[in-house]
Amino acid sequence: MDKDSISIGGLYKNLIVRVKGLAVSPQKEWSAILSEGKTLNDVLTNYSLPLIGIYTITVFIGYLMGLQQLDFQLALREAVFTFSSCFFGLYVSYFLLLKALAMMGHALDKIKVFQLVAYSSGVLYITGSLVAIVPETIVIAGIINLYVVYLIWQALHVLKQIASENRIWLSIVIGLVVLLMPSLISRLFMFVSNLTV
Repeated sequence: MDKDSISIGGLYKNLIVRVKGLAVSPQKEWSAILSEGKTLNDVLTNYSLPLIGIYTITVFIGYLMGLQQLDFQLALREAVFTFSSCFFGLYVSYFLLLKALAMMGHALDKIKVFQLVAYSSGVLYITGSLVAIVPETIVIAGIINLYVVYLIWQALHVLKQIASENRIWLSIVIGLVVLLMPSLISRLFMFVSNLTV
């Protein structure tokens, strides 16, 4: 095996361990995440981009398999929209929350806010991948997506910088931003693309 395939294999092995940790024991996993001292780029390249990549590929395959005729152009368009809405949704959520938390007097470290958004967004990418391949699971995926709020609540508990009486409503607000932003950006892209056709 060459060095590149080992590093890619290691990346996805670590990704699976991280996803499993956040699903099974989120408080313990958040403690590990928040103490790692990773940069924004580390989180992006080791967690967010691989999951967004998987989601994008499954959307492309799902569109090809789900249509009566193979429409490569439509499948590619949907895959590009998926990648763009997830990527920009991640950053827009991060910037909005960074500013909003500072205005509310909850000044968190920039990396911690990005970790909060990035790791909780992973739920959306995984359920989105499932729906892309098996569209009948959309209701189940919608319910599972609410786990984002619980993940954020656990992260805020581990951070210990937010008073416990503020943690519940803050978890809901952050969760709504994380859940809705990719969808809003996707709708914006579709609206703009329909104007140019």
